[in-house]
Amino acid sequence: LAQAISAHKRSQEPLRGRPVLAGMPPKKLPPPLRKTADKLALYAGCYAVAMAVLGAVGAATHSFEKKAMHSLYGGLGCFVLMSVCSAVIRFGVERKVVFAGVMSSLVFELIFLIVFLIQGFRSFRSPDKLGRAALFALNAAVTGVALGLGAAPVVPQLAPVLKRKAQGVMMQMWAKKNMKAKK
Repeated sequence: LAQAISAHKRSQEPLRGRPVLAGMPPKKLPPPLRKTADKLALYAGCYAVAMAVLGAVGAATHSFEKKAMHSLYGGLGCFVLMSVCSAVIRFGVERKVVFAGVMSSLVFELIFLIVFLIQGFRSFRSPDKLGRAALFALNAAVTGVALGLGAAPVVPQLAPVLKRKAQGVMMQMWAKKNMKAKK
């Protein structure tokens, strides 16, 4: 009986201004968001595999010589990192854990994109490194697509939150300005 009362009270608690779905603990991911999270986990997993393959291709273009093995190691490191993010997104139960997995995967992809673009431009300037430039361009393209696919479902959900926060900051700044003007 105590558990039933506790569950009923939990179902009445508001979750950021919205009522909790009946029978759903407040911290758990509701089914529509779980479906989106599963898609994001799939995107992160596919990106992990693509980076591992591209890392192997980079090392294979130089016959797996010692000087080119950093490409394979980087691809495998990216594979491990994005696989962990994908697993956190897919198997996470609480909203905050899944959100952390999604945001960390997007931040890592953004960092990888910046690195690939910088390295690609550096390699493009040297005529003897045009093969590396092409591989970096391909890595940047794959990363850009993965970042776009991953950010598309997240941005509309974050926009209202960011808008409210921005409005609060603007109101605070306006209030401080008016207080100084009155003095």
